[in-house]
Amino acid sequence: MAASLFERLCEYSVEGNPNGPTLVFIHGWPDNASLWRLQVEVLKSEFRCVLITLPNYGEQATRAGGFDFPELVDMLYETIRQIQPDGKVSLVTHDWGAYIGYLLEKTHPDLIDRMAALDIGGHIEPAGLKPTLMIVGYQWSLIACWLVGGLIPPLGGLLSKGVARVIRVPTRQRQQLRSRYNYSYFYLWRGMFLPWKRSSLLGRYRPECPVLYLYGERKPLMFHSSKWLQIVTDSGGRAEGISGAGHWLMETHADMVNNRLITFLNNR
Repeated sequence: MAASLFERLCEYSVEGNPNGPTLVFIHGWPDNASLWRLQVEVLKSEFRCVLITLPNYGEQATRAGGFDFPELVDMLYETIRQIQPDGKVSLVTHDWGAYIGYLLEKTHPDLIDRMAALDIGGHIEPAGLKPTLMIVGYQWSLIACWLVGGLIPPLGGLLSKGVARVIRVPTRQRQQLRSRYNYSYFYLWRGMFLPWKRSSLLGRYRPECPVLYLYGERKPLMFHSSKWLQIVTDSGGRAEGISGAGHWLMETHADMVNNRLITFLNNR
C-alpha cells in the first residue's frame, strides 16, 4: 500500500455475511479490533462486520504524533466508503471509538443508519470535584506518558502500563498497551485549551440517527450526563445501564450486550 493511501485509510478486516447489512466496529483506548470478538461471533451470521483498528493502535505506528479528530473522521469516512461505496452503515463503538463515532455521524449524517455506543456519551458532566480531578489526573498522566514515549518508547510504554494498572484497566488490555495509543487525550485537551482548535471537538451534539447507549453501572466515574440519556431517548433509541458491569461490558457481560445489540439493530 502506498504511503499516502496508508495514511488516508484505517486498517480493517471484514468478517461475516457478505450480503448482510454493514456494521462498523470502532474500539477505543487501549484496545484493538479483537475487543469485539464476542459480538462478532454472534452477529456475523446476519451482518457484514467491519473491524476498524484506529491509527497507531496496530502492530506498526502510522504516524509518530498521532492524529487530531478531524483527520480520524476523514480516515474513517474514506475507509468505510472504500468498503461500501454507497448507502448507510451502522456503528458499534466504545470509549474513544464512541467519541470518534459521534464526530463521524455529526460530520456525515448521511453515512450512518444507527449507532450503538458503549460507555462514553456524547455529553460528559463529572458529578463533582472528585470525579473531575480523577479524569484530569489519569488523562494528563497518559499525555505525559505519550510525550515520554515519543522520545523513549519503551519507557513511555512502561509508564502507560503503570497508569493503566492504577485505573484498573484489565490485564488483557494492559499487556498490549503502547504509549502511542494515548494521542487522543493530547488532542482533546489541546482542543479545550486553544480556542482556535475547539471546532475539532464534538461540542454540542445531537445525533440525527437512533442511538443505543449502554454503560456499566459499576464504575467510579460515569462518562455521560443525564442530558445525554435524554438525548439518546429523543433520538428514537435507548439508554440502559448494565448492573455489575464496568467499562469493558462487551467482554464481562457479552450475552446481555449482544442481546441488546441484536434487538436494536433489527428494529428498523
